[in-house]
Amino acid sequence: ERARGMSGTHERADGPKVERLYLDFDSFFASAEQHFNADLRGRPLGVVPLDSPHTSCIAVSREAKARGVASGSSVREARRVLPHMIFVIARHDAYVRLHKRILDVVGTILPVAKVRSIDEVVCHLSPGEAAQGKTLSDRIKCALREAFSPALTCSIGMAPTELLAKVGAEMNKPDGFALIEARGLPGSLSHLDLRDLPGISKGIGARLAASGVQDIDGLWRLAPKQARKIWGNVEGERFWNEFHGFHAERPE
Repeated sequence: ERARGMSGTHERADGPKVERLYLDFDSFFASAEQHFNADLRGRPLGVVPLDSPHTSCIAVSREAKARGVASGSSVREARRVLPHMIFVIARHDAYVRLHKRILDVVGTILPVAKVRSIDEVVCHLSPGEAAQGKTLSDRIKCALREAFSPALTCSIGMAPTELLAKVGAEMNKPDGFALIEARGLPGSLSHLDLRDLPGISKGIGARLAASGVQDIDGLWRLAPKQARKIWGNVEGERFWNEFHGFHAERPE
């Protein structure tokens, strides 16, 4: 199917349907360590690449985030905020093995269409699956909880496109759920900053600002060709389509 902006047709009579589910694990490396070791659950934890006071956290647990330690903080910065914070060295092989087991469990509820990273997957939804809404999300979370532990949680977004579903998965972390429907756009996203959207880098944000686009509503009002001009290539038009609820498939 051609991108809507390129074909000149920007909407369907009945509007885009919910067709994508995006599953994003919460603080995956840190949650994985808490899953492996029950003594770490409920405690502020940082995962580091090596045992050194000069390194930085590649992940921090939700308990550390709640107390002001962000992912990417140095060990010294984290200890200034939380003197008793625990640090463990990353075990990538263990995370990969866990990832493969997770895919098997998710697959018992829904086929996994795409793996976007070690902690993010996309599922395509039939109309019947989409109609289940939060009930489907809860089924997936329940299956994961039973197969692993309560420490390993995920956030799920459901929406017409992958981009919008990913936004939904980020909206209510941790252990969240969001259903984004075409009829609620752009109002359901108006509270977000432009940089909260996947594909809006610092550079694109500056280009949007230079074009007078300061917020979600301004972004929504762009025409497809304007988006293409701001991005400087066809990716802008693809973003426009995904943002408005229409699939924009990229060549392999």
